[in-house]
Amino acid sequence: MKKIILTLAIAISMISCSNEPLDVTTEAVVGSNLTAKKMAITTTVLPSSDYALETYLNCNDNCIAKDSQTFFGKSDQQTVSWGGDKFSKTVYIKYFNTRTHFVLQVLSTEGYSDLVIDGIPSGIKAAPNTWANYTFPLKADWKACDAVNLKLQVAGNGPQGVFDVSYNLVGLCPEISTCENLFTGKAISCGTSREAEYTFTSKEALSNLKIQGGLTNFTGSDAVVTIVGGTLTHSQKTPGGSSNRVITIEGSVGACEIVKIKVKWNSSNSGGIITGDWSASGTGVAVAPIQGLTCN
Repeated sequence: MKKIILTLAIAISMISCSNEPLDVTTEAVVGSNLTAKKMAITTTVLPSSDYALETYLNCNDNCIAKDSQTFFGKSDQQTVSWGGDKFSKTVYIKYFNTRTHFVLQVLSTEGYSDLVIDGIPSGIKAAPNTWANYTFPLKADWKACDAVNLKLQVAGNGPQGVFDVSYNLVGLCPEISTCENLFTGKAISCGTSREAEYTFTSKEALSNLKIQGGLTNFTGSDAVVTIVGGTLTHSQKTPGGSSNRVITIEGSVGACEIVKIKVKWNSSNSGGIITGDWSASGTGVAVAPIQGLTCN
């Protein structure tokens, strides 16, 4: 009987002194179902996301140039750990707009089984260290600084990564107008009540534009001069004892701005040439003068 008691005591003593836990079943099962690596200090090199992105400043200072494939992205990341900090994953996101779509890109170091957008599963999944895209079309009347706000849940392979995505759309850059120096004229009426129209455009802004020309066989009071475009004034005079009238227009005009000048006056004659030569001058302006106008 003493031998039996001694043997049992030795057995209990051996178990109590062991370094192995008595119940390892729970840890073994959990470990076998996790794909995440145990926490370690590593440097992650992210693969290309197939978009050329520049840093997003704000919706006023950034703009998308015509035909450009470069866009302005915001980014975020979140490291999720579990299992008493034995396991972890990092989720990276980028988001931006193109001319037609909003794009949300997501990568997880452990992959994911779904992207849940505002509580709705999208069915989008990705392997570890692989980008996948969630996109939706912009409204037809979208404009710069329109707000996009959504909640993103990156589900699968450990606890979810959760992000609040907030973005103000980047608009399209204004197109730079291209134009040339241009000066044209046409006769509208050639009877005793006469009318002519001149059009001027400069490819550069001018502060010293001068347009001048004559009206033939002038009678009556001053000509009626109407100017549309630019910041211009006009004056008129009769040289010597002539029956002609000289019109002078001076001032400034913006680059590619169209200036239209209409002149109406009375004449003692009908038909024939109704104006003298007209010219336009200013810094960098090189246009041919317009010879006297006639009606067809």
